[in-house]
Amino acid sequence: MPIPPRLVELLRSWVEVHELGPDDLLFRTRNDRRPAPSNWSRALRRAYTKVGHPPLRVYDCRHAAATTWLRAGVPLGQVARRLGHSVETLVSTYVGALQGDDVAANALIDASLAGTREVIAVAGEAIPRSGRNEGTRGLSRTRR
Repeated sequence: MPIPPRLVELLRSWVEVHELGPDDLLFRTRNDRRPAPSNWSRALRRAYTKVGHPPLRVYDCRHAAATTWLRAGVPLGQVARRLGHSVETLVSTYVGALQGDDVAANALIDASLAGTREVIAVAGEAIPRSGRNEGTRGLSRTRR
């Protein structure tokens, strides 16, 4: 699974500080063995108790990650790929995370149109009306 550069940096630092070799496990038990599912559950329970947070299921963490990615503007196809979903499944499952995106969507569309208006205004008479592409047909040649 692809991970963000910041996380790569944190993990490399951890590996360096703990002097791990190329064949050493990054996540391991006290006996240097590969953790079993029960190890993960126990570790999560202890961590939640330590910070005073109610326990979460692994699925809750996955859902939080997906919601965070969607809110950050990661493209739907990339989020779906990282989760192993189709885009259709992603949208139907996480539609709640996509609500309220109207403002962000309008800002992106407006910014794109502002750039188009800028190009049209700069080109002015240089592009005859009949030579414009479909994306600019009908738009005024002046900035709005």
